[in-house]
Amino acid sequence: MIIFRTVKSLLTIIAGGAVFAGLVALVAAAVLVLFVIPGGLGILTIEFERLKRWLRRMSRWLIKANPEPKQETRSC
Repeated sequence: MIIFRTVKSLLTIIAGGAVFAGLVALVAAAVLVLFVIPGGLGILTIEFERLKRWLRRMSRWLIKANPEPKQETRSC
């Protein structure tokens, strides 16, 4: 009988420890999200600004390289 109680106590301790470890992991993940998501958004903002500058520069370059042809006036 004592062996069964001991085994039952050990299994209870192991199960409780597993549940506790899972809860700690969930809390750690939630705290990690508080840093990861804003960091990722900051990086995307920097890249977006860099892309806007690049697109402006390329559009200016394309306009210089390919000026619009002037329309000729036809007289009848």
